[in-house]
Amino acid sequence: MRPAAPNLPLTAPALGALFGLAALLVLLAMAPLSLVLGDRAAKAGLSAAQVSGTVWRGRLSDAAYRGLRLGDVRLGVSPLSLLAGRPRLGFQGEAANGAARFGGGGVELIDVDAVLPLGQLAPASGLAGTVTLADVSLDLRDGQCRRARGLVSLGDISLAGLSLPGLVLAGAPTCAGASLALPLRGQADGVDVQADLRIGADGGYQMDMVLRTTRPDVEAALGMAGYERTLNGYQRRLVGRLGQP
Repeated sequence: MRPAAPNLPLTAPALGALFGLAALLVLLAMAPLSLVLGDRAAKAGLSAAQVSGTVWRGRLSDAAYRGLRLGDVRLGVSPLSLLAGRPRLGFQGEAANGAARFGGGGVELIDVDAVLPLGQLAPASGLAGTVTLADVSLDLRDGQCRRARGLVSLGDISLAGLSLPGLVLAGAPTCAGASLALPLRGQADGVDVQADLRIGADGGYQMDMVLRTTRPDVEAALGMAGYERTLNGYQRRLVGRLGQP
């Protein structure tokens, strides 16, 4: 039979420190959200028409991340993460759910699920569709991609006004040097697509597209969209900045 653990009474200094920590956490939880986010969010690319509520329960009205509209977002910051100097922000909105941590010269996205319009995310790509994120986590700090995981897919694709029903491109994000790399692959109804996307810490992206098809209507659309016909298929490099035309 194991001996019972001895009862160790809290000393006055220890009890005072415990109550002091509890009071600090309460004060942090009731602090205005706008005060806590401050320049951290702006430097990471997050903006909102209005910030209301407290750290414990706040709201962003007409929020956007790097120009991508997120709509109204409910959020709350973990008081313990404030003490560590890197606030962890849980969020739930019209376009995305998950958590983010600001600080250290960047942003960390944690277990994000989202459905975003490609035309708004990358207007310069010339593609339309829906981008879906499933359990995506990214750590982008100090101009470096430090960690990436999850699943990204692109569906409801149309090219130069031509719809490509049934075509879904999917892949897992990884870090490639300082950049975020995303290889997307998919095929359907006489169309095979390979898209290799790289995104820099500043939001600039480069996507190398290779499409192979046996469909004359798709070939015509590719020609109209500026794709070059090669022995390897129709190719084009798309360059732009997220959220900017």
